[in-house]
Amino acid sequence: MMYYQTNYFAAAVVIFLIVGFLNPFGMFLGGAVVALVFMGSVWAGENQAMVKNFKKKNPSVFVGCVMVTSYFLLSLCGGILVFMFGITFPLLLILIHASLRLRNMKNKMENKIEGVGLKKTPMGIIMDLLDQQEEKMNKIQDFLESKMKD
Repeated sequence: MMYYQTNYFAAAVVIFLIVGFLNPFGMFLGGAVVALVFMGSVWAGENQAMVKNFKKKNPSVFVGCVMVTSYFLLSLCGGILVFMFGITFPLLLILIHASLRLRNMKNKMENKIEGVGLKKTPMGIIMDLLDQQEEKMNKIQDFLESKMKD
């Protein structure tokens, strides 16, 4: 999935902009709330020792906390449906494509190049900010591939 991540990101932005065009206030409000929560979590993860340790030990839980906090604040503002559609519809399209596509040699080579650190994609940078290191993702991917072969 690493090979297609920039394309997925671009498709998500396009759909996000279309939904934003249809309901600009709801999308602006939702985007502002999520951006502020994300920036606050990155700042806290870098400057607060307790949050930094929690982020290192439980990165998935940390991301979940950021998502739940964003959802709670959005529900207080009332723009939850518009923004969630702008987020979940691109995710649905990404999951459908990732499930149906075929892996090839170029895809595997791009994954290795990025894993070595020679190339950074936009999603790779975002994942690094959230401390979702690629090594963990590759271990999960290798485990799943080995189980599918058995």
